[in-house]
Amino acid sequence: MTTDSQPDLIVTGGRIYTSDPDNEWAEALAVSGGRIAAVGTDAEVRALAGASTAVLDLEGRLALPGLVDV
Repeated sequence: MTTDSQPDLIVTGGRIYTSDPDNEWAEALAVSGGRIAAVGTDAEVRALAGASTAVLDLEGRLALPGLVDV
């Protein structure tokens, strides 16, 4: 889990499937500049938040990676 600046968005409160065979499930993720900047536990990712970071609570739902071809 790494990020150089405060994320724009934190997603937490549900199960997050990462598709990484070494770490398939996460509690939270951070997005910065439209890219995933950090993945980890709720406490690790929330510690990165700044005053302007939006927090999306999944309310127990599942988040999966998606592929968008525009």
